[in-house]
Amino acid sequence: MKALELPEALAQEFATVVAVWSSGGTTRRVDALLLSWVKYEKQLRRLFCFLVYQHPKISEQQVEGLVAVLVENRNLKPETFVKAIDALKVDSVATIVGEHYTRLQKEVRRIKQYRNKLMHGQISGQRITSRQIEQDVKILIEWVAALAAGSQARFGYDGIGRNTYRAAKAKADIAVTDYPFTNVAEFKAWLQGITA
Repeated sequence: MKALELPEALAQEFATVVAVWSSGGTTRRVDALLLSWVKYEKQLRRLFCFLVYQHPKISEQQVEGLVAVLVENRNLKPETFVKAIDALKVDSVATIVGEHYTRLQKEVRRIKQYRNKLMHGQISGQRITSRQIEQDVKILIEWVAALAAGSQARFGYDGIGRNTYRAAKAKADIAVTDYPFTNVAEFKAWLQGITA
C-alpha cells in the first residue's frame, strides 16, 4: 500500500488518517475510510456553523443555544449541511467545491452506501475490494481539499480550522447578506424546515 499523499492544507487534520493508513493493521483501509468520512462530515458542519456564527446578532452568549439546537436535531447529515449552506444563499457548495463537484458528489453518494454498513459493523454485500477502499479514502480527501480551497478563497475559512466561532467573528466581511433568522428560536425553526 503506497503512502497516503495529502495537500499541505490537510496535513494536520488528516494526521490520524495517515497514521492509521500507515499502521500495517489488517483493518487500516476501512479504519482510514471511516476516519476520513468523519473529517468530511465535520468540515461541512464547521463551514455551516461559521456562516451562522457570522450573523451580526449572534453573540457569544447565544452560541450555546445554537449548539443545543444542533445537538437536538437528529437529522443533521452531510446532505443537510449542504442544503443549509445553499439555503443561506451564499455560493452553493457545488460552486465552492468547483469543477469536480459532480464527479465527487456521485462518488461520495456511492461511498456512503457501504460506509453506513461498515460504520455499524455490518457486511455491505457489495464486495468492495481493498483497492477500492484505498481509492475511496483518496476521493474523500479530494472532496475535503476542494471544499477547503474553495471556502478559504470565498469566505477566508476552510471548514477545517478549529474555534469556528472565533474564526467567524474575526472576519470583517459577513458572507451571508440576508439571514433567514435573527435569534436562536428562529434558527431552530429555520433549520427544522431545512431538515424536514
